[in-house]
Amino acid sequence: MNQGIESVSTPDDLVTTNRFYYKVGQHSVLLELELKTEVLMSQTIYPLPFAPDWCKGLANVRSELVPVIDMHKIILGRPASIQTNLLLVHHPKFPPAVLSCDGYPKQVKLTKDDLNLIEENQLPVWLAQRLQYPAERLLVADHGKLLRYIRRNSQ
Repeated sequence: MNQGIESVSTPDDLVTTNRFYYKVGQHSVLLELELKTEVLMSQTIYPLPFAPDWCKGLANVRSELVPVIDMHKIILGRPASIQTNLLLVHHPKFPPAVLSCDGYPKQVKLTKDDLNLIEENQLPVWLAQRLQYPAERLLVADHGKLLRYIRRNSQ
């Protein structure tokens, strides 16, 4: 007779993952787990002459000049008409970049059932999939592909 403790397994569909997303217009963009992000408060953006249209300018972050990517221009095709928030992004394979967004990142708890990806054909390749979360339509981002595209087209 085994008097050991019976192991209790948790069903896979109850396991949750905490993720963050940011808004650009009506779009909610899910951040990858490997990204390190930081909200920048009251940051001055210095205009850069002859910069590509995606570049709002440069931000001085701890004595390092970092490009500011106008996510409204990237996703919506037009610059933001209002003051936007700034999100510093550290991708493991690229130098830091600052993204403009609407509001601060929000947290979402995703279960295994929420992770059913839907292909999105009308969006750029770095936003090629989405999750239909109950309250939000989350675009699954690959910021590495975005940064690679920007780097190639800026040289």
